[in-house]
Amino acid sequence: MRPVLAALLASLALGCVPAMAAEGDTVTGPGRTIDADIIMVDNQRVILWGVDAPERDQICTVGSQKWACWDAAKQALDGILAQGDATCVLTGVADPFGRSHGTCTIDGMDVGEAFVSTGMARAYLDQTDAYLAAEEEAKAAGLGVWQAGAKVDDPWAWRKRNPGGFR
Repeated sequence: MRPVLAALLASLALGCVPAMAAEGDTVTGPGRTIDADIIMVDNQRVILWGVDAPERDQICTVGSQKWACWDAAKQALDGILAQGDATCVLTGVADPFGRSHGTCTIDGMDVGEAFVSTGMARAYLDQTDAYLAAEEEAKAAGLGVWQAGAKVDDPWAWRKRNPGGFR
């Protein structure tokens, strides 16, 4: 057991374990969608601050048909990230798994706002109301989760009913 502990301490001392991101840290580069509301930029996972999207195992329907809402949300975020390099300012707030939250832009466009505007993500009011207007516009236009006949549980409510250590 001692050799394992010694190796862990040595790796920490050598900086082999990434440090927790601090508030205001910035990462820039091509963005890659990891999950419906998590991206990778410059080897940093960033959970989009103020945004919540359907979960991978969440069942959504449109009318009587199952709808792969997680896939649709991921594709919408992919399309936004394809527009250029992302710059993310990290909040310094981590989730239970140690991942950082951040607000990201691409050429001045707020990624979270654009994502919520597609109707494939929700404004996550537990963090901010910055995207509430975008959500209301998507809802009025019947986009994404707001389309006619769609039944999509709020992601935060779905996670509460289906606990499972979402990563």
